[in-house]
Amino acid sequence: MKSIASGILCLSLAAVLLFARLPLVGTEEEDGTSSSSSFSEGGLSSNCSQITLKLEFSSKVVEHEYIVAFNGYFTAKARSDFISTALRSSDAANWRIVPRKNPASDYPSDFEVVQIRQATRNSLFTLQDHPYIKRVTPQRKVFRSLKFTDGTDPRAPCNDGRWTQKWQSWQSSRPLRRTSLSLGSGFWHATGRHSSRRLLRAIPRHVAQILQADVLWQMGHTGSGVKVAVFDTGLSEKHPHFKNVKERTNWTNEKTLDDGLGHGTFVAGVIASMRECQGFAPDSELHIFRVFTNNQVSYTSWFLDAFNYAILKKIDVLNLSIGGPDFMDHPFVDKVWELTANRVIMVSAIGNDGPLYGTLNNPADQMDVIGVGGIDFEDNIARFSSRGMTTWELPGGYGRVKPDIVTYGSGVRGSGMKEGCRSLSGTSVASPVVAGAVTLLASHAAGCSMLLFINGDHIDVAISYSPVLWPWAGYLAVSISVAKKAASWEGIAQGHVMVTVASPAQNDSEAGGELTSTVKLPVKVKIIPTPPRSKRVLWDQYHNLRYPPGYFPRDNLRMKNDPLDWNGDHIHTNFRDMYQHLRSMGYFVEVLGAPITCFDASQYGTLLMVDSEEEYFPEEVTKLRRDIDNGLSLIIFSDWYNTSVMRKVKFYDENTRQWWMPDTGGANVPALNDLISVWGMAFSDGLYEGDFTMADHDMYYASGCSIARFPEDGIVIGQALKDQGLEVLKQETMVVDNVPILGLYQTPSEGAGRIALYGDSNCIDDSHRQKDCFWLLDALLQYTSYSMMPSSLTHSKSRVPPPTATDHPLPQRLEGNHLYRYSKVLESHLGDHKPRPLPACPHLSWAKPQPLNETAPSNLWKHQKLLSVDLDKVVLPNARSYRPQVRPLSPGESEAWDIPGGIMPGRYNQEVGQTIPVFAFLGAMVVLSFFVVQLTKAKSKPKRRKPRVKRPLYLQQQQQQQQQQQAPHAGRTPTV
Repeated sequence: MKSIASGILCLSLAAVLLFARLPLVGTEEEDGTSSSSSFSEGGLSSNCSQITLKLEFSSKVVEHEYIVAFNGYFTAKARSDFISTALRSSDAANWRIVPRKNPASDYPSDFEVVQIRQATRNSLFTLQDHPYIKRVTPQRKVFRSLKFTDGTDPRAPCNDGRWTQKWQSWQSSRPLRRTSLSLGSGFWHATGRHSSRRLLRAIPRHVAQILQADVLWQMGHTGSGVKVAVFDTGLSEKHPHFKNVKERTNWTNEKTLDDGLGHGTFVAGVIASMRECQGFAPDSELHIFRVFTNNQVSYTSWFLDAFNYAILKKIDVLNLSIGGPDFMDHPFVDKVWELTANRVIMVSAIGNDGPLYGTLNNPADQMDVIGVGGIDFEDNIARFSSRGMTTWELPGGYGRVKPDIVTYGSGVRGSGMKEGCRSLSGTSVASPVVAGAVTLLASHAAGCSMLLFINGDHIDVAISYSPVLWPWAGYLAVSISVAKKAASWEGIAQGHVMVTVASPAQNDSEAGGELTSTVKLPVKVKIIPTPPRSKRVLWDQYHNLRYPPGYFPRDNLRMKNDPLDWNGDHIHTNFRDMYQHLRSMGYFVEVLGAPITCFDASQYGTLLMVDSEEEYFPEEVTKLRRDIDNGLSLIIFSDWYNTSVMRKVKFYDENTRQWWMPDTGGANVPALNDLISVWGMAFSDGLYEGDFTMADHDMYYASGCSIARFPEDGIVIGQALKDQGLEVLKQETMVVDNVPILGLYQTPSEGAGRIALYGDSNCIDDSHRQKDCFWLLDALLQYTSYSMMPSSLTHSKSRVPPPTATDHPLPQRLEGNHLYRYSKVLESHLGDHKPRPLPACPHLSWAKPQPLNETAPSNLWKHQKLLSVDLDKVVLPNARSYRPQVRPLSPGESEAWDIPGGIMPGRYNQEVGQTIPVFAFLGAMVVLSFFVVQLTKAKSKPKRRKPRVKRPLYLQQQQQQQQQQQAPHAGRTPTV
């Protein structure tokens, strides 16, 4: 019996093998913004006419309703007593427990929904102070609206070549909401050169066969015995595509179990349809959870009850084709963790907020949830697909790569609402593809042991982990560093890390003791010689913050419909293009996820601070001054900070039903000024915007600040810009000449570093960048790393005298701001904010390696075949005895294909040959080579006379009679 950790790992590794052909995520520009998430879903009805389904979402807090989460599972009476006792001593009046009638009502629960008409902050605090109550959070309501549009001629045949790609525009506003994740265009065309090839690829695909699920079907693995839960819009009882629906449950306030929209039916069909647009695991046990009404309304409490019921039913795989950027929805996230701790493999869509990075949705962004992104049938990442890094872990950590896996999510065929098939697109389509594959693999029970070699002892490996990995997931981290002896070595080091997980004894355990599982995690790293200091750039991630939990506004105030800074300001999210540019220029960019006091400045040429919102420890200010005196250089890209403008752009948060004031501006300018004041530098509270030209490059200044103070022997560049602050506050327009925006300075100490300041970060930010300034970043790095002063700037006509502004006050922190609530630096102290004690720097305990000093096989890390099975060496069992029980089609039904023994119906030979021509060609060449070799051997060997077979007696008698009749001719010699 395996523990949850190794069980999920086995299935995840097997899924990766199944999807080994899928590509890495690409990069494109974001396509606009809006105040609400909207996207379209293209599809086909049973008569093959194209239907466009446009969905719009919103989310809000239910007035006066609160979810009260308990520390354990209790009966309804016990939960009522706890709440009554807690509220008796408070000033709460007119309260009641909201009744919930659903299949989970007969079982103990760990939460209640309480309605308090006159709730006060004191009453909520009193309720949360009860020893058995863990948390009190607002109840949330999610609403989804749909609009159908008939986009084509309904008489058009299914395989008509006139299909065209009809992209619908979508907006990525990233509001705080949970969204269903389907996004349209029904079909994708190939990008090849031949029109015939494009026509073939326009045919809808049976994704289960494209991913070679029929290989497992022939081996008898069809999902039997695996319980799959589909959380969606329900399923009709008599739908012809499903034969093994074990249970349908309703968690809404509507009295129906049927799907009135078709979304849930489609998702279930991709997983378990047994005919026409067949799914991956037709024999799996389907458990249908209807969590959305026909009006597309759902509540957090409905999900919590349904999740509890899934745990009771011991669900194996759960598909959740919805999601949102609301990782602060604590009851929901806590329940997701509890599900995975109870051996439920959760598969969730990553979201449709691409192509910008850092846009992934919850719960797919959770560590123990398989997050799924989408690609098209050309194996290109779908533009709509969200992508990582994970940002809810920032800035305390580096973040993790997401999605965990990508698969086909554009133009995929699935079951229609009543019958037939349709084609939809979106990561909500890709999610059931993976859920179906995992279900199939679970029935296959693939093993996941690995044995790898290690290439010497050139790397140091440290393992850190939480003391308890259960309940919930905990964490396991592997840190890798190059050993000092390998500082000048170049090559590949690979090996494995062996992990043993011990689980407490269970009641049904035969052994009676704890259960252990051992997993070998493969490790492979490319080692290069240590780069020179001038080429190493350190990105300060520790001082970047994001919404939620605090209100951190966008850097560009023109983006009124997208006011929140979502993406974490990470080099792998909204600064990814900048990162790739620096790598292409030969720089090595590393991320600092700890205070400035925690890095060795002698190893780096430049410290890069961009759009910093966090405060600084006094020890950091002192350390940075010492580091710059010793040769470290500093580049700062700032943003606006004006307290009057901050009050003007306050934000109404529907989750707390309160007006939020920004905790900083675009950047925390007062904190930056404290950091650089020792050199006589400071940014102003000015707010400027405009187009200009610098060094023959077109530039755009988007809500940036100006330089208020700079050393007299420094270089300062000024431009004529519009006073955007005046426009925001008084709706007046004024252009200001010679606004100082760029400063370059060589610090006076011998061997000291250099400092460069720029007042706007939007030109290197992917979020709303209009004109990039990568050329400027290159010039600044040439200056800070090599002391090469850019001639285009030093001789620029835009040079202005360095400002002193001793008579002009510098920007002060907004009075009453709540930054201390989210800051790692500040803490509240008697109404004032002061720095916390400086945290200890991360310390790693390096494990002792066991090097083999052997060279690994060159193909060790190549993609393996499906499930690591070599079909040329495996004798498949009799397929007829494992033939999936597919309901035969009645005469006259469309697409009634004949079913060869054991193979699921479909056009496998036609479509798989189109999607994997390389593999088919290689396979054919191998077979041809085999026959050529055999034929050559046969010709080179001398022919042997076949032994004469002794004939039966009656045949010998017949032969003797024939010889006697031919005796007169016996003496003749035949003529040649």
